[in-house]
Amino acid sequence: MMKTVLISIRAKWWKLILSGKKTVEIRKTAPAEIDFPFRAIVYVPKVGIVGLFDCEGITRTNLYDSLAERSCLTAEQISKYAGGGKICGWLIEKGSPVEFDNPLPVETSGQTRPPQSWCYIPNYRANLVSYSFDNETYGCTYANTAEALKDAAADLKSWAPYYQTDGKKIYVGTCEFFKPCLSACAFDAVESVICQADDEGFGEWADDYLSDVTKEQYQELEEQLDAVFNAWIEKNGLHAGFYKINSYSEYLFDKAEGEFVTPEIYYSRRAKKEFSGKGKE
Repeated sequence: MMKTVLISIRAKWWKLILSGKKTVEIRKTAPAEIDFPFRAIVYVPKVGIVGLFDCEGITRTNLYDSLAERSCLTAEQISKYAGGGKICGWLIEKGSPVEFDNPLPVETSGQTRPPQSWCYIPNYRANLVSYSFDNETYGCTYANTAEALKDAAADLKSWAPYYQTDGKKIYVGTCEFFKPCLSACAFDAVESVICQADDEGFGEWADDYLSDVTKEQYQELEEQLDAVFNAWIEKNGLHAGFYKINSYSEYLFDKAEGEFVTPEIYYSRRAKKEFSGKGKE
């Protein structure tokens, strides 16, 4: 499973990454003992989590000229940042940068605040969307709505010889994945231990065992059980692959343009075509 990090990047650099002009991100450090490629979730200060890219490798060097053009910096700027020592160039995989539909809070990454540079985070899925033709059956997930609409259009075009496709409606919704929560299991865990003592024949000596556990102690146990279980899920890649859709947007297929658009754009285009047709008569 691809490892994930959260990285803080200024807005101007993120725009250059999205444009494809910046293909190397300069950092003083980089993830150790990690397989390539790994995923970098991008946080822009005062904006939020805005997108991602895949890092296909790390180069550690003090040959600043070799990184200058690709990082959109000068060798002098890199040298000053590196303090004359070696620097890490994060190599951005071509075609991998993706911008999310909307900025997301840093808390969606499992962090309470953004990193100064970068940090490891659990597998990130808060941005994922999916599409459906009937608002009941959803399938593959996508990094943003544009990707979902592109795939849906290709899917719909295959129907063209058999069905009327112009004006066909689809739904694109935000995926809410199931996340196990053991916050209600502390009482059951304590009761299980009490029953164990009784089953093993400790008799009346175990009558009062754990009977004075306080509310605060139960809460502490709940938090620790939840943390340990979800860390186990993350380590073994056992995330739930199923999700539900609580919110969605509707789009209509414009056959002439070969794309899905919002209803406002679709009907505006139709009105212009009808008006243009009347004007020619």
